[in-house]
Amino acid sequence: MLTLCPSYADDMLTIMVSGQVTHEDIESLLLPAIETKLQDHASIRLWYEFAADFMGITVGALWDDALLNVFHFSDFSRVVMIANRQSVGAMVNTLAFMLPCPVRVFNENERQLAKAWIDEVKVAEV
Repeated sequence: MLTLCPSYADDMLTIMVSGQVTHEDIESLLLPAIETKLQDHASIRLWYEFAADFMGITVGALWDDALLNVFHFSDFSRVVMIANRQSVGAMVNTLAFMLPCPVRVFNENERQLAKAWIDEVKVAEV
């Protein structure tokens, strides 16, 4: 399941990932949110937080995610993943090669490092 959360920056989407992520989550929530943000920004930053009850992602959602990356190839400037479990971090690191932008996985206790890293792109743009 995906849940949109408030972000501290206008060009950022913050997404809580819990339970099992499905095709419907990508199609009805994530894709429209990305496209709405892209109406006002040339590129956006993504901040994903994986809840302790995250179980995985369905094959349909994986396919949707791959297509999302193809159609929005240059629309993401940086992606942060906050995850406590090693298995989630390994999965994210494996899938990160599909994105043309920098992707980094941080532990729950590294939020400040994650924020500093994702904000580096703002400093570079000035």
